[in-house]
Order: sequence, then structure tokens, then C-alpha cells
Amino acid sequence: MATGVFFHEEFVGKEWPVIGDRYERFPTILAELARSLPGIRLIEPEPVPEELLARVHTPDYLARVKRAWYYEGARLTVGAFVRACEMVWSGELDNAVVFLVAAGHHAHRDYAWGGTYLSLIGPALVRLRELGLKRLVYIDTDAHHADGAREVLMGDRDVLHICFCHQDVVEDDGTKICIDVGWSSTDDAYMAKVREVLPTIRAFRPQMILHFLGHDTHRDDYGSLGLTEGFFIRLVEELKALAGEVCSGKYVVAHGGGANKQVAELIWPKIIRLLAGEP
Repeated sequence: MATGVFFHEEFVGKEWPVIGDRYERFPTILAELARSLPGIRLIEPEPVPEELLARVHTPDYLARVKRAWYYEGARLTVGAFVRACEMVWSGELDNAVVFLVAAGHHAHRDYAWGGTYLSLIGPALVRLRELGLKRLVYIDTDAHHADGAREVLMGDRDVLHICFCHQDVVEDDGTKICIDVGWSSTDDAYMAKVREVLPTIRAFRPQMILHFLGHDTHRDDYGSLGLTEGFFIRLVEELKALAGEVCSGKYVVAHGGGANKQVAELIWPKIIRLLAGEP
């Protein structure tokens, strides 16, 4: 088993929008993980080609965002996510974790907000379709509604987008779903909501599962729903098992919202070990 871990040292030492310098200790943490588990591959991403961004975002928006100081970090992030998806789809990796800055689920085609200024899912989907993928599940367990990702994906009924947020919505012929987890929850209550939607995912028969996982829902982070550290491990364990059942284990997890360094340093090594097959 090979688990890809996509990280760039450019992500360290800067106060990135919303998340700050949450990766301060990650070069050491990830290097220690790679030494202790031979199945982990540390991969330094390259910036996503601007031609690929231009197939998702409008020219005017790209011209504006290129002037921002965080643009190159965002390009590295999207490049990491696209490459992780390519390698998992091809079988070069079994699964992957992607660490990110300045890109994510609040990036629309022509504007963005909330610390995420380039789309992750848009360029990745374009590239995966070029490689032959048709049916995809994209799960979002960040604290906030994935408005940008939803806009980019709307109308594509071969993508099942499930967003755990603060409303119950079903649209686009049932392929775009929002699930209300409330403004406060518990580990068990949230996991019950996740398990309720698993039959829908199975029936959709995806070829890959992508997961935007934010720990801003942690009880000590800025989007707190009251969740504990153990919840995030349980969540990934459940979705990894589902991926093993429905799409040969093809599962990519991106680090979504959350600024609490202690939470990040606690949960992500455990998630990586879990994906790499450690009990």
C-alpha cells in the first residue's frame, strides 16, 4: 500500500488567510512519519498549470487573483490536489492526503472568499475526465457550506457532491446534496448523519471519492460544532472503508478549514497512519 502525502515547505512560515501558519511544525512531523512507515510517500507538488486554471476560472478573475501575495501558494495547492488525484486514479498511489493554503471550496468561477481563492475540485475534475474518469463523489465536512465548489459542479450529474453544513438541500437531480448538521453537534450525532448518506454514495457507484476535511468543526477551532479529535479519525476510517468497498480504495483527502495548530498536529499524523494501513 502506498499513501501519498502532498506538502510544500512554501506553506510554512506565512500567515495564510484564515488558517495562519498552521503548518509550522509539519516538515518535522511528516519527515518522522515517512521514516517510521515505508508505505508513506512525501511528494512536493508543482504549481498547477495556468492553462488548467483558465478552464475553470474566468480571465478577469484570474487576472485579479494573480496580483495577490498568496497566489503562488494557491497554485501549489491546486497542483498538489490535481497530482494526487492523477496518481490515485492511475493506481500509482492507493490514497492520498493533500495539505493546502489559499485554495479550496469557497472559490467560484469569478470570485472567491474565506481564505480559498482558487478552486480545488474544478481543475482536478477537468484532469480526471481527461484520464477517463466519469463518476465521482466529492464530500465536504468543513464547517461551512461549499458554495464555490457547488457552483463549479452544478449541472454535472456525474458528480455527487455532498456538503455537510447548515441546511438540508437536494438539487441537480439529486446529485448535489446539503445535510444540516446543526450549529452544535457531538461526534456520534455527526457520524450518524454521515452514515445516513452512505447508501446514496453506494448507489451512485463512484470511481473515486474525494474528501474536503476541515477541522474547523473541532470544539477548539473557529467553526466549532463541539467535535473531538477522535471524530476525525473515525470519519476517515469510515470513508476509507467505503472507498475500499465501492471504488477499489481510491480516496483523496484534502485538509480544509481549521487554524488550531494543536488540533492539526494531533489528527493528521493519525489520519496518515490510518490511510497507510496502520491499525
